[in-house]
Amino acid sequence: MREAELAENLVDAERLYSGQQHLRLMRGVEAFRSAYPPNGTGPSLDLHILSAGYGLVPGDRHIAPYEATFQGMKAKELESWASQLQVAASLRRCLDQPYDIGLVLLGDSYLKACRLDEIERVGGPTLLLCGKNAAGRIPKVANLKVVILTNEEAKRFSCGLVALKGEMASRILHGLADSTLDPLQLVNTDELLDEIYRNNKVTPGTPGRRAATPKPDVDQVISLPDTWLQKPHREKLSYFIPEWDDLVDRDFDFGNDIHSGGGGDWSNEVYAHQLYPEPNYDGILISKVVAEKSKRKKERINRLGVHRYLRVPREFPIMGDCGAFGYIQEAVPPYSTEEILDYYTRLDFDMGVSIDHLIVSATESVKQERYGLTIANAEEFLKEHRKAKLPWTPIGAVQGWDPKSYAAAAKDYVAMGYQYIGLGGLVRTSTRDILELLTAVHEVVPSNVKIHLFGLARIDSMKTFSDLGVSSVDSASLLRRAWMGTGQNYLSIEGKFFTAIRIPEANKSFRAKRMVSERRASSSEVEKLERISLHALREYDAGRKNIDEVLDAVEEYDRLITPDRDPTRTLIRETLEAAPWKRCPCEICKRDGIEVVIFRGNNRNRRRGFHNTYVFYRLLQKVLAGEAVSFKRKPDQLNLFGEPGEISDEV
Repeated sequence: MREAELAENLVDAERLYSGQQHLRLMRGVEAFRSAYPPNGTGPSLDLHILSAGYGLVPGDRHIAPYEATFQGMKAKELESWASQLQVAASLRRCLDQPYDIGLVLLGDSYLKACRLDEIERVGGPTLLLCGKNAAGRIPKVANLKVVILTNEEAKRFSCGLVALKGEMASRILHGLADSTLDPLQLVNTDELLDEIYRNNKVTPGTPGRRAATPKPDVDQVISLPDTWLQKPHREKLSYFIPEWDDLVDRDFDFGNDIHSGGGGDWSNEVYAHQLYPEPNYDGILISKVVAEKSKRKKERINRLGVHRYLRVPREFPIMGDCGAFGYIQEAVPPYSTEEILDYYTRLDFDMGVSIDHLIVSATESVKQERYGLTIANAEEFLKEHRKAKLPWTPIGAVQGWDPKSYAAAAKDYVAMGYQYIGLGGLVRTSTRDILELLTAVHEVVPSNVKIHLFGLARIDSMKTFSDLGVSSVDSASLLRRAWMGTGQNYLSIEGKFFTAIRIPEANKSFRAKRMVSERRASSSEVEKLERISLHALREYDAGRKNIDEVLDAVEEYDRLITPDRDPTRTLIRETLEAAPWKRCPCEICKRDGIEVVIFRGNNRNRRRGFHNTYVFYRLLQKVLAGEAVSFKRKPDQLNLFGEPGEISDEV
């Protein structure tokens, strides 16, 4: 009954949690999904979450926010509740299924709920990361390797003990994604932690990674044509896209799957705005935690400044924020106002956001403290900005938990003198609640003060957002949707989603490699079917092969690699019959053709994301101009542009 009441707030389980362990794990999950075309109806990486509210659920199951945890429960209460949720039975069924490698990341109380002493077998090589006390209760099971994590490992990997399991899993997934770690070697080695640590320090040119060769001709600043500079929709609302290292090889060899620069790097790849005559966004948002996520990137962006690093001219708007999602578990933000003011000034941002602290369900107990801290930071931020007479525009970050709290803070910011404020923490909020909140804020914010919405680009409501005073938004959800799930990967120019066609790389797919190692198929057989599938798709695009021949080829390869997956023949037929890439006027579709809808590696998947952004930008302009835009949706596409299921840019 409670879930029915919260129907508008249902989200995928993997997007609900905000703890540091989960956030770090999801970075690895995202890296893996980006690098490998998933080998099933969802990603080839299957994520399951043990919820004290729901039991064991798949990561893509829609669930409602809840308040429940096994942590701190008394023994009998924990045993009773876990039994009611059928935790142990669900876990046994999950681990009993065949898989290439399994990672188990559970705290002590959650391991007790699983009753692992009843586990007799696992379906594949499995790493169980846990503390020393819990390790003593894990039974000896073939293929199950217990990895004990202590303060020593936390210090070694520069990560708090609470988040360490997520950090380790993230590093493992990154290593698996770029093939510098082998799943079987991981489980069999007696020096697992050393292997993971060494992998994190791998540099271009070392074994397992192809050296990146710089290409000076790609490192060029674009020019902005008058057609872009004079876009009329910006009088109502501007669209910023977050920067997440979304680059591709401009000269990628699709026929042979070869990167023209050897290995991928900023020095030999291009941004979306370098592939189109003009950018498909009105500005770029870059968070400090993203800008400094690696030493190499931090050094480069600090040396070049944000405009030169992103290869855009000085007049192109770039907004900066701190990236509060990166320190959500910290008691206080890790930055000082003085440091952030200096950062925005040195890197030559056009707009800079004050230091905020996210208020979400996981931080409910300290919401008042975070609310007050965010307001105090905004006040100091504006005061010091004025004192130093800095040339860029200050934006006051607003956090809250209901319309009243957001409106009260916004009113305070106006009184401080802010001309631009930004509302954060709303990614998981329903559109109806956002509109209620904006109405409250609109009543206390004068029309000359701009409002930004962080992490939201719900196109159906964009005109209403604008009418309620919103002047800018940011989101990368349409870009990321290109490589997330099945059925909604390619957005046509008419506003309809199509599935991408998965053709796993025979020499990289874990399932394919395991199949060969277990002699269930030869490498030549796998490579032959892969080659036939790709050739059939290209012949169909050229009009030399009929659709059923193509579907048969793709399906045969798919059944060989993933015989247990649900069939997608109907979805693929719909994509091929419609051939939306042939009608699309964007440069990527015109140049690369059917390669854009093939779900296979970064250079195809991100190009498809760039195309989706191209379409979204045009639909946005139509909506803001008051034109009717018809979206051809299926029942499972109701959350198309950001009802609570939207891919989160902020959390």
